[in-house]
Amino acid sequence: MDDSFIAKPLGRRQIDQAYPLVCVIAPGLAVEQWRAFAAAVLEAGGDAAARSGIMTVQNARGYLHGLFSYAIEEHLRHGRVMSVENFVVLDLFDVPGVAGTLLQAMDGLARGLGCAAIHTTLPERCVFDDITNNPIADCFFTEGHRRETVRLCKSLDSVNDNRSPDRKPERVGRRETE
Repeated sequence: MDDSFIAKPLGRRQIDQAYPLVCVIAPGLAVEQWRAFAAAVLEAGGDAAARSGIMTVQNARGYLHGLFSYAIEEHLRHGRVMSVENFVVLDLFDVPGVAGTLLQAMDGLARGLGCAAIHTTLPERCVFDDITNNPIADCFFTEGHRRETVRLCKSLDSVNDNRSPDRKPERVGRRETE
């Protein structure tokens, strides 16, 4: 871990600053979608025992170099877990330093929140089929992570999956009797 980086929760004033980072893993994401997502996550996790949040890695000047979002959940086999998504590192010179700082923060946060495990969903570009010359994979394995499952996704276009913040969810359920 590089001492020139510090892990800090994303502040409300940094939401727009984090947008270019998020676009690395979600190209084409509208800024409004990111703002709505980040605001909802930060709203849900407003105290020290937050059940959700966004953790960043910043340099001494406050520039963001990486982030991840998390939620605390119950899992069938592991009990209380930290589910991590949107893991992104963007640094031209020290990817392992930024990733290592994020992973150390992830571990400390999970332990502090009483989690028995950390489940991380990584972007497709970080899949470890060929782990040679993959600094992100190296950092995860060095910190004790292992591949446990493969997560698949099927998009359901007819359901609101946060693609449009203005789109109202469709009503699902029983029809009202006439």
